[in-house]
Parts: sequence; C-alpha cells; structure tokens
Amino acid sequence: MPLLEVWVTAIVTMVLLLPLQLLIRRLRLPKLPIQMATLAILSWAVVRTLPLILLPAHYRAWISTIDELMFSYLGIRMALWGFLELPAALRLRKEPAQILLQLLMLGGGIVATVIVVQEQARFNLVSLVTTSAVLTAMLGLAAQEPLKDLFAGLELQFDDVFSVGDFLDLGDGTMGVVVSINWRDTCLKDVTGALVVVPNTKVTEVVVRNYVAFGAMGNRFSLGLDYSLPPSRARHLLLEVLHKHPHVLENPPPAVRVQAFADSAITYDIIAFQPPGNFGDMLDLRSELLEQIWFSLERTGQSVPYPVRELREKRTVLDAGHPDQRGLDQRLALLIRNPLFGDLSEEEMLQLARNTRCLRFAPGEVVVREGNRGDSLFQVVQGMVEVLKNQEEEEPFQVACLKPGDVFGEMSMLAGSQRSATVRALDECLLLEVSRTSLGPLLLQNPPLMDRLAHLVSKRRGELEGMEREKVKQHENQLLKRMKQLFETLTL
Repeated sequence: MPLLEVWVTAIVTMVLLLPLQLLIRRLRLPKLPIQMATLAILSWAVVRTLPLILLPAHYRAWISTIDELMFSYLGIRMALWGFLELPAALRLRKEPAQILLQLLMLGGGIVATVIVVQEQARFNLVSLVTTSAVLTAMLGLAAQEPLKDLFAGLELQFDDVFSVGDFLDLGDGTMGVVVSINWRDTCLKDVTGALVVVPNTKVTEVVVRNYVAFGAMGNRFSLGLDYSLPPSRARHLLLEVLHKHPHVLENPPPAVRVQAFADSAITYDIIAFQPPGNFGDMLDLRSELLEQIWFSLERTGQSVPYPVRELREKRTVLDAGHPDQRGLDQRLALLIRNPLFGDLSEEEMLQLARNTRCLRFAPGEVVVREGNRGDSLFQVVQGMVEVLKNQEEEEPFQVACLKPGDVFGEMSMLAGSQRSATVRALDECLLLEVSRTSLGPLLLQNPPLMDRLAHLVSKRRGELEGMEREKVKQHENQLLKRMKQLFETLTL
C-alpha cells in the first residue's frame, strides 16, 4: 500500500472517531476507548510505512508483534464495551463492577500477549516463567501485597456494601465520599476536597460506617440547656426547630432525648436525618440548627448555660438588635405605622402595645409554615422574609419578599384558619408579634373595631387577589362571623 494512502486512511479513521465519540456522549453511553484505538491506528500506519524488508528478520518479527498486540488489546476492550458496559447503560443488565472489567482486561491482555508473541516472534513466555525458579520466586514475592488488595477489592465489589458516591467513615478519622474502587485502592474525597487513597486490605479490616446505605444520613450532636428550662419544654423547643428546617427529613423523624444531668446544664442528645450527602453537608446542617436553636432560646428568654466559677451578679449585655431593646414607646410607634390598627384610639393602641413583643429569627429559619394553625400576626421591623408556596413533588416557589413595615399572618390570626403559605427569614430579622389573646380584649370591648378590622382585611385581600366588590363583601361577612365566634371563646 503506498505511503500516502496509508496515512490518509489512518488520519481519516482517527478524525471519524471524534463525531462517533460525541454521538456516544450525547446518547449517554459508556465512553469508547478512543485513545487505545488511536494508538492502534498509528501503530498500523507506522508498521506499514517502515521499510521492513531492509530490517533484520528478528526485528521485523517484533515490530509486527507490537502491531498485532495493539489490535488485540483494542479488540478485547471493544468486546468488554459491547458485551458488558453497553447493555448496562441500556438497562438490559446490572452495571458490572469496575474491578471485574479491569480483571477481564488484564487477563485477556495476558492471554493475547502470550499467544501473539509465540505466533509472531516465536518466543514462548510461559516456558520462560515456569523454567526460571528465580524469576518465579521474585514474581511471587512481589505479588503478595497486590494480590491481597486484589482479593479485598473483589470482596468489596461483589459484597455491594458500599458504592461510588457513598459517604464513609473508616473509624480512624478517615472520612469521605467514595470516588472510585479499583483493583488495589479505594479512593475517597474528604471535606477539604483532598483525595484520600486507602488500600483495599485496610478497608476490609476496619469497621466501616456507611452513612447513606439506607437512603438517609443521620446527623447526631449534643447540646446543654439550663436547668431552669424543664426537659419537656426543652425537648418541645428543640423538636420544633428540627421540624421547621427544610433539610431535616420527616421520615425517619428527628429525635431529642435527655442524655445526662451535667454540672451546669442538662445535656440533650439530638439526631436529625437529612438527604444523603457528605461530611460538609452534615456540618452545614448542624451549624444552621445550632444557630436557629440559639435564636429560639432567646425568644423564650433562655440561653445556653456556661460554667460559672466566680460568685457575682450576672449582668447580661444586650446587643443592639436584641428584641428587649425595643421598649414600649418603640413598639407603640411600630403599631401606629401598621395599616391594620390605624383606627385604634391612643388608649387602645397603648393597651395593645403592652401585650406585644419583638422576636428575632435566624437566616433561613421558618417563621410560620403552610398548613399550620396560626394565632399571631407579624410586622417586619428589620430584615426581610420570603413567602413560599408548596408544590406537589417540587421545591416551594417564592411568592413575594416582605420588607420592614409589611404585615403577614393576619388572616390566620383573625379567622383561626390554617396558614396559607410558609414565611422564612432571608437574613437575621426582627418581627413584631401581635397575638390573638392580646387583640381579643380590645375587639370585645369595641365591637365596631371588629367590623372595621374585618372590612380592612377583606379589602386588602381583595386588592391582592383582584376580587370583585360583591365577593369582597361576602368574604367580609364570613370573616366577621368567624371572628365573633373565635374571639368570644377567649372569654369562656
């Protein structure tokens, strides 16, 4: 075959491999051995262009042997791709273990090498190895550790205890997500992004903790709370924070247990389950939960205790954003700006302000959840909150963002209905809470105020939803009737 024709054929063949690989990738099929095919084609072209006739006979045999070996290896690799990897990608059979593919490739390559070398170069490799006692001993000693890792890798692959993507703890501080399992090592990616290479023999010898084997990852930690907070209230407070967090699974449910009565605190054992992930995901959820627990404790007048070694009066220095910094005058000023209470007299406004309070929420903390009963309305004082609506089998979508001065939750508080949306803090925010019990006495003392409040709430809802005047009036009558029933029960 002429020189030009040989290289044109080789180049055209290699160029055609590129669109074929792109097509394979688009169809999401296993990758073809493009590099091995390219080497085989180049080997073929070089052998065809060498002046073999000018070379000594023993050189010609070895050059032809190399060419035959390259195509033999390529044929074995393509057979594995077509009979094992491709059916698994098409879901016709279970995906084969990588170590099985490596062993088949290694075994097939050894057999092909022995046959091709014997046929082309007239050289018997088997007799060389078996007749040389020194070489056999050297190979046996060198293969001891690799064989141990090989059999350990086979055990890991076929037992199916863990797979690529699982988060493992090997018990000696080695933790990470499984990246690959080959014939010798198991490779993990730890929380710092480093690659951790662990011999297979070590993995099989230690106790391995697989956090994602059952579809949920447990996040367990301890927290000490003050003795002045009864355990029943403490458990209820902690569970409420856990249930509100969007990344805490409802099944399996989170749990809070009294762990011990320590020197300066009651220690609680907390476990929350989250979707499968890595160690970084566990740390993120734990950090968010601890942050939200701190704010929840603050709203109830509690704090995380610490050992006191000096007998002195404890003086708590409040930060500038602490809710207790908002005195009666400031809460009164906030209520005056609230559009719902514009018709209250000065005396009524002052009475209401005495029974209100400011609450602080952590970033990402849920203030109210859709579907829950609500007995309070809130006015945004600082920060921003987002309003979310649930969707079936999809992530909640954002309806609106509320800024300082905006009010939410009035319909649930006045009518005793379920929350129509979830409200979550976008950053650290301060909210003014007006409860039903604080507003009830004013409405019972001043019935016209109840009528005006029902009219104002119905009018605001009609403007937001584009309701017709008749429908707004009908809604106002229904709301007023429900308010009378609800607030009259407060006096019973």
